[in-house]
Amino acid sequence: MSELVNKYYSIGEVAEILGESKSKIRYWEKIFNQYVKPRRSRRGDRMFSVKDIENLKLIQHLVDDLGFTLEGAKEYLKHRKKELEAKLQIVSILKDVKKELEQLRDSID
Repeated sequence: MSELVNKYYSIGEVAEILGESKSKIRYWEKIFNQYVKPRRSRRGDRMFSVKDIENLKLIQHLVDDLGFTLEGAKEYLKHRKKELEAKLQIVSILKDVKKELEQLRDSID
């Protein structure tokens, strides 16, 4: 989550960050409208905040990694969002540590 530096991101940028299609992000925005609320530019383009992207990452984790249905993911977020955010924060830190360790290992070889 630390790789996000801009204030707002276009749907194309969000799709790239998440590795998902724009249509899936639009669909998730519609289904999870209480968690994903992008602003609109003057041209009407969606502009996602860092918080929107963090919530999309939570949704992605529940659906893609844990196999939740969309309705199940909605219920989970409703009751256990804070707990899931904390777990994903730890996972993100561990991935960063793993990447650094791999770079160190590769520099030794």
